[in-house]
Amino acid sequence: MKKITLFALFLSMGGSLLAQPKAAGSPEKIIFEEGKFYMNPEWSPMGDRIAFSSEKFNGLWVSDASGQNVKQVTLDAGAGFGFRWSSDGNTILARPVVLENGRTFHQVKLYDLNSGEENVLVHKTRSLQGLPVWTNGDQKIAVKVGDRREEFLTGKRNLKGVSSREKTVDFGGTLSSVSAEDQSLENVSFPEFEGRYIFNKTVSPNGEKIVFEVSGKGLYVSNVDGSDLKHIGKGEHPSWMPDNRYVVVVKVKDDGYVITQGDLFVVDTYTGEYSPLYSQSDVIALKPSVSPDGTKVLFNNPKDGSIYLLEIKN
Repeated sequence: MKKITLFALFLSMGGSLLAQPKAAGSPEKIIFEEGKFYMNPEWSPMGDRIAFSSEKFNGLWVSDASGQNVKQVTLDAGAGFGFRWSSDGNTILARPVVLENGRTFHQVKLYDLNSGEENVLVHKTRSLQGLPVWTNGDQKIAVKVGDRREEFLTGKRNLKGVSSREKTVDFGGTLSSVSAEDQSLENVSFPEFEGRYIFNKTVSPNGEKIVFEVSGKGLYVSNVDGSDLKHIGKGEHPSWMPDNRYVVVVKVKDDGYVITQGDLFVVDTYTGEYSPLYSQSDVIALKPSVSPDGTKVLFNNPKDGSIYLLEIKN
């Protein structure tokens, strides 16, 4: 009877007995090069590779999970902003920038990491809205062109059971996500955020929750259909732990011109409680990315243009 009572209490608390993630030692600088500035690291879906960009999101590179065997994917301008791994970890979807006669255009491209081939799905245009997303088991990508949602074939087979953490669409001020069950696009609008920008949206690994930022208001979490909306503080660039409860975020400070401090925190999306994960005066930790198994987090440090890896434990 006692065991049943304790288990019932655990369930009633929403599984709150789950161990809170903590840092396991100090971070290691794993990707760096004299005269280079690297940023915006992202784990591959299997956690065996890292993709990252350079200053102003120009170009893409990949390495193995330890930061070794760095390979240049492209030097396309803007390709490092909002790029997305395919679920098999073999292709990167990006929205590079094309500058022509003083005007800015966008493309949608696939970069095949095995063959080195580039496939342009949307040629240069000024009508793209937000970022493209993989959909239909990676058989297609979806993107908003003007006021229309358009889809393009990728040449990939349907990958069943793809990770939902990559399936978030940035269609501007509305919350747009791809459901884990049928890969269909769902648009959710919040009247309370009218006139504000919703960004840095990311779906939990089980596809049930989405965490996002709202300009001027901070960090929010809700169900993917927009229900059960909760404000959970002021963190930036949330990255989910595999337990579907905690996210790693960064809190930054600036002097009005440049960022002077960046500290990592773990946020309990059930309670909104913040717990320090990593803070050091000579390191500015930006853009955290949690590994799929939840044992490591990547971040970039603008002070030295390097990418770091921090081991974490539960």
